[in-house]
Parts: sequence; C-alpha cells; structure tokens
Amino acid sequence: MTTRQEARDPSEKRGSRRAFLKAGTTASGALLAQPLLRSIAKAAPTGAPCTLLKNGLIVDGTGKKGAVGDVLIKGAKIEAVSHSPIKIDCTTVDCTGKVIAPGFIDAHSHMDWLLPIPGRPDLKSPFTAQGCTTFVAGNCGWAVAGYRKNSRHKRESRPDLFPEFKIAWDSMAGYFAHLRKVGMSHNLVTMVGQGSTRRSIRGEDPSPLNPAELKEHLTLLEEAMDQGAWGVSLGLQYSPGIFATPEELKQVARLVAKKDKILTVHARAYSAVAPGYELKPFGTPHNALALKEMIDLARETGVRVQYSHLIFAGTISHKTYGICLKMIDQAIADGIDIMFDTYPYHCGNTGITVVLPKWFREGLPGSYRDPEALKRLRTEIAALSNLVGLGYGDIQITYAEDPELRQYNGAFLADIAQKRGKAPFEMAMEFCQKGGAWVLLHKYSNMEIIEALMKHPAALFMTDAVPAKWLRNPAGTGSFPLFLQYARDRKLISLEQAVRKMTGATAERFRIKDRGFLRKGLAADVTVFDYKTVKDNTTLTDYDTPPTGVEAVFINGEQVKRNGKVDGSVHAGTIVKS
Repeated sequence: MTTRQEARDPSEKRGSRRAFLKAGTTASGALLAQPLLRSIAKAAPTGAPCTLLKNGLIVDGTGKKGAVGDVLIKGAKIEAVSHSPIKIDCTTVDCTGKVIAPGFIDAHSHMDWLLPIPGRPDLKSPFTAQGCTTFVAGNCGWAVAGYRKNSRHKRESRPDLFPEFKIAWDSMAGYFAHLRKVGMSHNLVTMVGQGSTRRSIRGEDPSPLNPAELKEHLTLLEEAMDQGAWGVSLGLQYSPGIFATPEELKQVARLVAKKDKILTVHARAYSAVAPGYELKPFGTPHNALALKEMIDLARETGVRVQYSHLIFAGTISHKTYGICLKMIDQAIADGIDIMFDTYPYHCGNTGITVVLPKWFREGLPGSYRDPEALKRLRTEIAALSNLVGLGYGDIQITYAEDPELRQYNGAFLADIAQKRGKAPFEMAMEFCQKGGAWVLLHKYSNMEIIEALMKHPAALFMTDAVPAKWLRNPAGTGSFPLFLQYARDRKLISLEQAVRKMTGATAERFRIKDRGFLRKGLAADVTVFDYKTVKDNTTLTDYDTPPTGVEAVFINGEQVKRNGKVDGSVHAGTIVKS
C-alpha cells in the first residue's frame, strides 16, 4: 500500500460561492457501470497496489446523503466508488459501521512553517490522527517564501518551531524544492504572505512603500503565485501588515483578482474595541469596521475574500457576532465573493505583540523606552480590557522567544506577573520587548457563537493551530473530531454537511481540483471514522490526548493511520499547485 503520484481531474470546475451555498446539490461522481465492475472483479491488479474500503457509509464531500458502498483505491487515485459490491483481489479494509469520507482539508493552517522540518512526527502526526490530509497554509500575512533575494530583513529561523535549520530559500520554488527533498507528511496548498514579503523589502519600517518598492512587492507576490501559491494572505493586526496603506491593499487585491486567485485575510480587529480605531461611544464595533474594510475592498477590486478565523475576542465582543454575520449575509446577497473559516474552541493562537497598536509599533524599538508612550499604552490596554471583556488572565504563554522567559511556557500572564512581583502590563512588555511570544488567547468565543458559525452556509472548518514544543493548541489535536461531535450530539448540521465543510466545500472554495471528494480519478485522500464514537479528548489542562473514533487515514493512496495509530515515518504528501 505505497504510492506517491498526484491525481487530477481536469474536467472538474469548482470554486464558485453559489456552488457552495447550494451545498448538497452538486452531483456526486458517477458510479461505475456494471460491465466495468465485472471487468474489475475479473482482473488481477497490475502495476500500482490497490486497497478496497468495504461496506462503509460513503459520505462523498458533496453534501448529499450518504449510502453504504465500497471505495477502491489504486495507486494514488480513487479507482471506483460504488454502492454495489466491488469484487477484486487486493487488500481489503472492512468499514462496516464506519464512515468513508474524503480526507479532511484544514482551511486555515500555519503548517507551512512545520512541514519543512525533517522528521518531527510529534508536530505533524496529531493532524493525521484527527483525519487531516491537506493544509491550506501561508495565512495571516506570513509565509515561508516569497522574499526579496538575499534580504537582510528575512526571518531566517524560528527557534520555537524549527531550530534544526535556517530558511535557505527566498522563492516559492525554492521552498517547494526543499519540501520535495525532505519529504512531506501531508499535502500542502499555500498562500504567499503580504506581510512577510513586505518585510523582506523594508523590514519593520512603518512608512508607506515608495513606488519602486510597491512595484517590487507586487512583482514578488506575482512570482510566488506563478510558482504555485494559491493567492495572497493579509495579516492586518501584525507588523508590517498593519502599516499597509489602503492603496497598497488595493494594488495587492487587484493583482490577486487579475491572477484569479484568492485573498485570505487576518483582519485589523476581532473584538468590539481594538487598537488602531478611534473609540466612539455607541459607535460601530471595531470588528465590524474591520469586516467592512474587507467587504469594501472586495467590492472595489472584485477579489475573492476568505475571512480568516472569524472570532469575537472577549465576553463583551461576543454580543457582536450577529452584526458581523448579517454583514456577511448582505455582502453575499450583493454579489460579493466572501466566506469565512472557524474552529470549535474558545481559544486560539496569536502573538503577544497583537496587543500593540499601530502608533506604538511605529515608534519601535524606542517606544519601549518612552515613559509617555508606555503610560498611554498602559491606559489604552486597561480600557480595552474593560470594554471587550478580556484581560491579562486570559493570555496563556505557549512559547517565549527569550530563553530566560521560557520557564513560564504554559502559564497565564497574570500568574507570571504575580510570581515575578510585577504588574501584568510590565510583564507583557517584557515578553514583547524580548522577542515576543506565542500565546493562546482565551474567551474568543462561546457555545452560542460556535453553533451559529458552524451552521452558517459560508463557513468552512479549520484548525489555525501551530504546534509548538510546549503547550499545544487543542485544535491541533481535536478540531475536526470536535466538529463532528458537535454535529452529532447537538444536531447542528447533518453528518453530510459537516463532512462537506471540511472537505468538498473547502476544495471548491480554493479551487482544488484533485481532492476533497470521493470520486473516480481524484487523489486518494480518505478518512475513515466511526460517527457514533468520534470524540475530541482534549481538556482545559490536557491538549495532547488523541481523539477517539478516527480509524484510518489515506494520503495519496498510502495508509498513514491504521488501527487508530499514525505512522509518522510515511511521507505520502505532495505540493498541490494552483
């Protein structure tokens, strides 16, 4: 059961928003005609090895109701999908009582930073264990390629993620060459990051790009897309993306639209009040202003927008989710091509410097030594904490860049400050000034919001998880099982719709032609799970326990999870090019 070849079906045309909103109306792949079935039954397998998934409930990614049948894998491709028994002499997996589904596609991932690491199954296998076969990565403005050649501003290493080597490439082609060399645990669809490319040109300088720099910026982004990136990502809460002018964003969006690609967006705000916006009593919530900015950008440029990790940070911000969903509904009704992705947890990854407003960043590093700037920042953060319902006690350090501070990995900022005899604000500034830190922010959501987002027709499912060496994001262990668990136990959506939102709908959205569905000729990415028992086993204190109920996973025809156990030594993944 070993194979490596990629499969494509060039006749397939997917990707429209309307096709997604009609979830379940897409015709499934045609079943093999009986004469062909007989020929398969008589023929001995030749060439590539084959595996027969027998007697499972086939949920094919289209949203249509599942039915019991067989799926035949030959080499890297799906050879047949049939509701009549397939008789053939090959390895057989009994799927009685189990669901046979397409491999889950993580619609928002940062695994482009981890796939280059040789080995390290401890960081990659948890995604396989929950049924994930493909990552859509390069998000939030940060990608691992698309840099100015020999830039002195390029970040060459990430000690939290891959201390084993430095980034030795600049281009997307160079990145892909490295991945092919070390081997890939999963399939990769990646964006190029507007922020990382801009940084490679002029570092953290907050001033607008001059005409020559803007031209170079656009050229580098276009080159990355021509070499296989699926679009551009924005990170408008992070430096240097936060410094991008409206004109710069329009130029980037127009380029993406011209290339017929997609723009994924980490917006300027995900809370009712946020740094960088003027505080007006009874005014429009800042997260709604940030959403409007992207809707207007899509309206003006015609770009397709994938709004990243729609969250509502802070208990007071929770009240604004209805406003934002209505804005998305109206935009779609107006013909704007916008969708969003979501995860089923109340916490999520970010960097601790996300608390720093634009005006403070513009003065870095001097701002850290300016008493007046620090006084103003302390006041603003205190006000924001009260106005959004999220404070220092909700910031959990996952990995500190500074070696001295790594002893606090896993602890909450307020507790760290108490141990060190400092005010929480001072402790936060120490982390920020000493290289920053990855954090889990809590109070991102509540169950009411999770249910509303899961049911929304424009929602895709994802993890947004970056497994560090210390505390893990629970989404990296149990996101897809928890979606299925909520669908089953809370009856939010059908099994078929849940599977669609993590497979076929995501493939359509990103226009991935060769996977996301169970259909003859497509790549043999398949996940087999028990819908009656599938369960996320993470808790508030244990983010590492593998899920229950995901029985088998195939990537490009190779079985990478068998009898509930992942074989992290198998490099079955591939670069999925646009």
